[in-house]
Amino acid sequence: MTVFNKEGASLEVTLRLARSDDAPRLIALMKKQHGSAYMPSFYQEDWLRGNIENKVLRIVLAELAGGGAAGMGGLDAGGLFPGSLVLILLTIGLPLRGFGISTHIHQFLLQTAATDPSYTCIYAYCMTLDTISQTLNRRFGSTMTGLVLNRYFYDTRAENYAGLSLPLKRSHVIACLPQAKKDAGLLHVPPAYTAYVSDIYKSLGVSCRLREAAQGEWNAAQPPAQSVLRMIHREQDRYCEIYVQRAGPDFTDILEGTLGEYAGREQQTFNAFINMNDPGAPGASGVLESRGFFFTGVQPLSGEYEYMIFHYSASLPVPFDKITVIPEFKEKFEWIQQRCEEARHGRAN
Repeated sequence: MTVFNKEGASLEVTLRLARSDDAPRLIALMKKQHGSAYMPSFYQEDWLRGNIENKVLRIVLAELAGGGAAGMGGLDAGGLFPGSLVLILLTIGLPLRGFGISTHIHQFLLQTAATDPSYTCIYAYCMTLDTISQTLNRRFGSTMTGLVLNRYFYDTRAENYAGLSLPLKRSHVIACLPQAKKDAGLLHVPPAYTAYVSDIYKSLGVSCRLREAAQGEWNAAQPPAQSVLRMIHREQDRYCEIYVQRAGPDFTDILEGTLGEYAGREQQTFNAFINMNDPGAPGASGVLESRGFFFTGVQPLSGEYEYMIFHYSASLPVPFDKITVIPEFKEKFEWIQQRCEEARHGRAN
């Protein structure tokens, strides 16, 4: 196909699904654009080849007429939320930006996903340095649903970040495009968040039922349950993600142990994902807020579960002045920022 920029210059570009023998080219492109900042396993050629062959990763490669790589994008079916897809790797070489290549890649990926209608949703973690990715996902029907803050360190040697005034860590806006899942079920949500949550699901066109429960309330109608969760700590980024499918009163001790192990480290950050379908969600959110976490939105339709997100950092402030969001998410972004201020003020007291 022929693509044009605003000045009328043209390029011949071909889109195709990457093969396993493309792995070295994909790794080289990622290293050039993003340095070492992407997930470590992607840079392992055997891992990448295997996941392409098994169709866990479906990667689109944009090639120039002379055979050079213009960019790439992908879908990951093997993430932390089985049953959902995540858009990954969308990157275009700096000299080739402005030709709309990313739009064509994005469209190609969505058409690929449409061949299997069983996925609950397609979501993307959009960069917050600008609104390019957010705008692209919005154009194809996605809704911005929340923030995942202070995740991974930037690699300032990478072409994508060279010369930019950067916050220390990357933050993302979650973009969600519903697929097969049209009913989120019964959600157990503290009153402070019900308006936000209800508005998100309305915007997605997905039905749900809300049960308001006071912050910190454990469901007395059910016997105390042991928490079921998964924790991932990225040592190189001093970053921890906690995914809680079921929360019981033992969650307090689990969180205390996690904070005791990691929170004292300089630049250490945390994001916790709490399953709203779980009656223990209000209890868990109360525990989190009592330790300085604050609500940053929801990650909906993520396979079997619906998550609300909380962030905490003892030593690294959230760089709200360097976070840019599209107009459709601005009101919610400002509301989240207020939650951060309240949490910070509470810690100061």
